[in-house]
Amino acid sequence: MEKRREKEERSKKKTLSPEHLVSRYKKRFHATLGVLIGFALITGVFVYFNYDYLAFKLFITSSYIYTETLDSLYKKYLDVDTKGWYYNDFDTFVIAATTERIRAERGDRYTYLYTPASLKKSRQLDKEEAAQSEITFPDDRTVYLKLTNFTKHTLKFMEENQEDLKSRRNIIIDLRGNRGGDIGIMVNISGMFLPRKSIVATDHFRWFDHVYRSNKDQPLKYDKIIILQDGSTASASENMIAALSENLDNVELIGTRTFGKGIGQFTIPLRRGYAVKATTLKWLTPSGLNIQGSGIKPDIEYTGDDIVEYALSRIQ
Repeated sequence: MEKRREKEERSKKKTLSPEHLVSRYKKRFHATLGVLIGFALITGVFVYFNYDYLAFKLFITSSYIYTETLDSLYKKYLDVDTKGWYYNDFDTFVIAATTERIRAERGDRYTYLYTPASLKKSRQLDKEEAAQSEITFPDDRTVYLKLTNFTKHTLKFMEENQEDLKSRRNIIIDLRGNRGGDIGIMVNISGMFLPRKSIVATDHFRWFDHVYRSNKDQPLKYDKIIILQDGSTASASENMIAALSENLDNVELIGTRTFGKGIGQFTIPLRRGYAVKATTLKWLTPSGLNIQGSGIKPDIEYTGDDIVEYALSRIQ
């Protein structure tokens, strides 16, 4: 009986009076009302500062009478048939037209819109290109490393083959035809050859600079490093050349002057499978040089087809 009474008393304590219930519902109501008012204010501010664009978007997509022109432009820039529904794809259409004008005015061929199809194709090509990277052993002292780009697939290739790369005292790194890739991947790969905290590159943005440093303890150490380069060696691959040659005293560059791409791009995803890529930075070598338009001159100029054999002869 006592247990039953205790249970009833606890139940009474848990039961709220009508006044308490009203007070609780008032608090919930006020909290909900506050959220709705805040949302309405944010929406109002957004519409106020974007009114011109939103009005233009609605005006053109719903009222412009020459719809065959709109159809033609959407097909040209986005490769889509809107079937008269111009509103949904209008933002990406504006981005495509804007980036094209930027390319025309500045000659910046690296700023453009990816359509869903072109983005998928680009990623597939990156993967196929990375698969052409290779490691061979021309003799018992030297490992030959061919890197075709800097993507997540290239980084995985390097990580999976570290033991093979460690098995020789010298290395030939072939960056001929390597047009670059992801700067973060390049920093990771370059860091394998550099002491911890070595400067790999500095990205110079409009408002700030960002310094990339090696975060590894130089897992790949060699008596001699020879890098092969040519006029198609560009961007991130040029950055790797600068990072190794300016931080280490055992690096020799053989080939011809590199392409000279000292600018970099970022790609941001958009709605509906689109993405936009734009030039957002200039990058500097560890010593503070920007190689845009000038490239990197080799230590030894060599154009022969037997360049790998020549590089081997340079290793004592």
